[in-house]
Amino acid sequence: MASNVRNQSEKIKFVEPQLAPLSPIKTGGSADFLSRPATLDQLKAVVAFAKREGLPITVLGALTNSLVSDRGIEGVAIHTVDLDRIRVQGSLIIAEGGVMMDRLIDEAIEHGLGGLEPLGGLPGTVGGAIYGNSGANGLLTADRLYWIDCLDREGNLIRFRAHPDQFAYRHSPFWGRSDLVIWEAAFKLDPITETNEARQQKEAYKGARREKGQYAHPSIGCIFRNPDGESAGRIIDSLGLKGTAVGGAVISPHHANFIVCEGHGATSNEIASLITLVKGRVEEERGTLLTEEIRYLGRW
Repeated sequence: MASNVRNQSEKIKFVEPQLAPLSPIKTGGSADFLSRPATLDQLKAVVAFAKREGLPITVLGALTNSLVSDRGIEGVAIHTVDLDRIRVQGSLIIAEGGVMMDRLIDEAIEHGLGGLEPLGGLPGTVGGAIYGNSGANGLLTADRLYWIDCLDREGNLIRFRAHPDQFAYRHSPFWGRSDLVIWEAAFKLDPITETNEARQQKEAYKGARREKGQYAHPSIGCIFRNPDGESAGRIIDSLGLKGTAVGGAVISPHHANFIVCEGHGATSNEIASLITLVKGRVEEERGTLLTEEIRYLGRW
């Protein structure tokens, strides 16, 4: 389907629509249309195409917190990986939505700007981190966020100031909205002179993730939000669920809030079934209802 419309406009950059190769856990079907814009003009053209054809839009970052349906995604999926430019203006570092967060931290330190080091090793893109207000080690993405430029369905750029009261744990004003595409964002950081020290701190945080086995197997990151005052991973671990499997989907032996694929791999349906199993056991035995941190994308 994508090849039939590829030549409608030079500004629209459609690619082969398979989504599993894009996912870190390698599951999911295909999109009706998959776009990979590299410029603002290309992004505007894709949004205009979706509006003209009456198609829904789904924005894909690195898919580190998303589970794509085995039946694929309806309409236009926008993969932001090529929206990856960074610039610095004084104490602001400004990044397009497809920039990987780990790279953003490195670039900030290289330009003598600190404050994002506790997010070292955070998987995913700037857009995804803003969307879900990702955080680690006591720091949330919104804590350093200054403004966000979004593209609406009419093709207009809208600037949002990052007001703290609009963000919460794993929540942002963009959560659940399909009418806005995060184009770029500015982070307000602190001028630093000890860049080597900052780099070591960032790598230490990243190393702690590695020691916990977070990179040992393909995964989409933490599955559940932490309940108030508790750790979802510790709750799941306390029930002896590490290693529990549905098909090729397995609760990580290293971190109980991760689902990984081992052996022959898994399907998204198997991962979703394992998530349902865990939620049921935790509610039954602990009286706690776990809420997913991940997004379910596509035809569920």
